[in-house]
Amino acid sequence: MPAALIFLGSAGHRQTAYPKARTKKLDSETEPAPSTGLASKDASLSLSRQERERLRDCEPEALERFYFVFFDRVYGYVRRLLREEHLAEDVTQDIFMHIQKSLPTYDPSRELRPWVFTIATNKVRDFWRSRRHKEALREVSVDGEKRADVAVSSRRGPVEELESGEVSAAVAQAIEAMPEIMRSTLVMRYYEGLSFEEIGKMVDRNETAIRKRYSRALDELRQRLGQFLGPEGI
Repeated sequence: MPAALIFLGSAGHRQTAYPKARTKKLDSETEPAPSTGLASKDASLSLSRQERERLRDCEPEALERFYFVFFDRVYGYVRRLLREEHLAEDVTQDIFMHIQKSLPTYDPSRELRPWVFTIATNKVRDFWRSRRHKEALREVSVDGEKRADVAVSSRRGPVEELESGEVSAAVAQAIEAMPEIMRSTLVMRYYEGLSFEEIGKMVDRNETAIRKRYSRALDELRQRLGQFLGPEGI
């Protein structure tokens, strides 16, 4: 169970929330996933305009609904990028703290998902740039198997066809070895099902640039995993 979320209540007091959505540990055996292909554009991640307005006003029921809807997906996204559970827990808590502090400036006419994942992506980038990330890399490098275990999804798309049995470690290491920009694009597009347009808005790039970046990420996977690929490749 990820660490409790600490956030400021309406009166300014620190409160602790255990999101109801976190009912099971996310790992290679329990991670929820659709059966095939890219993650679909999940309607469950949409809140009505009225709900978004209540969320902006930090109404308790709206906050609870928000955490229930978004926590698992944000945590899963962060964990795929950072590879380590305890790091993902800390960064996810930081993300939701930042979200709550930013809610009064949120425009409820905007969909929540791109806004939330923009904040999440920026927080992950901040972590990558931090000294703490460099220290974490030294710790993780001692245990390659652990690093590989957290990367595997049960989805059976072109990438996940590789993520089984003896090649799972190679897939995890190949994704981890990518430049940060390519890695985050691959995760946002393939695992989170964000459109190229949505990703472009999040990172301030046009759709064409994001398509090219995603294509380069797949090309790099092909190069690194060539020995495991069949005639059809990825």
